[in-house]
Amino acid sequence: MPARVTLFALAAVVALASAGFATQDVVRAQEAPIDVRVDLEPRRATLGDRVRMTVSVIHTDAVLITAEPPAPREGLTLVETVPVVTVVLDDGRLRSEFGFTFAAFELGTMQPGPTRVLWLHEDGRSGATEVAAPPFEVVSAVIGDASALRPLKPQAEYGEPPAAWVRPATAGGAVAALLLVAVLAVWLRRRRRPEPVTAPVVVAAGPEADARRALEELASSGLLQAGDFGTFYGTIAVVMRRYLEARFVFPATALTTSELDARMDDQGIERWQSRLAEGLLNRCDAAVYAGYTPDPVAADHDLTVAFEIIELSREQPAAEEPVSFERPAAGGNGASQNGAGR
Repeated sequence: MPARVTLFALAAVVALASAGFATQDVVRAQEAPIDVRVDLEPRRATLGDRVRMTVSVIHTDAVLITAEPPAPREGLTLVETVPVVTVVLDDGRLRSEFGFTFAAFELGTMQPGPTRVLWLHEDGRSGATEVAAPPFEVVSAVIGDASALRPLKPQAEYGEPPAAWVRPATAGGAVAALLLVAVLAVWLRRRRRPEPVTAPVVVAAGPEADARRALEELASSGLLQAGDFGTFYGTIAVVMRRYLEARFVFPATALTTSELDARMDDQGIERWQSRLAEGLLNRCDAAVYAGYTPDPVAADHDLTVAFEIIELSREQPAAEEPVSFERPAAGGNGASQNGAGR
């Protein structure tokens, strides 16, 4: 009996101690002299677009505030840290805003990592509050569906011809003379005009056209539907390296992916474009050499990313309209469907 009483008393002491620690944590959280809010703009972006995360902290002038950059996340790159801006509110308190700008390089729903807001009160108290930003969606820049049928234009409408009694009467001889003159004029014109020369068929050439044809053949090859991810990603890697080598004139086919990333910066390729290419080639290496088996939807998105890298780095003539990013659906007849649009 005494042993049971002793065990019961010991359990009660442990429970009270735990409750005391929990109460102390609540008090500390309630005593934090700051109010933190997080916003994200925009909530929908395309690959490479800038997304701004704003951390707003409301506090008094007796509190010093600082915010750490968000924890890194795969597919998101922190491209800019905006200096803190502090304004005085109507009630005398201060609002300090910290800005962080990201660029997304993967499709789907993304969310920046949590960030910590550190505070120090003039009476010596200090603490940290961790906050997370809301998610946002990264969508493809491809416009429309290359395999979708387009509606036909409406037929032109013409008025009815005038009645026979309204038309001016002409003599049969005058009509015959006019017909004879017309025949002679046509005969003389054909006699003077040289024989027409059949224009040669012009086939689109250049690094962009060659790379697009290779990717269209891959889209219609059926490798993705068969689950042959090694061959599928290996073909994407070969096409992209050959395209970068021909387009920017450096030995991309002889470099590793990490070496290629450094050389792309040296060649003057924009950083966000080189990030797209580096991420795609890293996934190709994982599928070919490490046995990585991706989701079929993600693999189809990677094929879309390959098309977009080619279109985004294309040299655009000044007089031409912007090129729409289109690609055939994987497994479809990409080489024949709406081929003229590319």
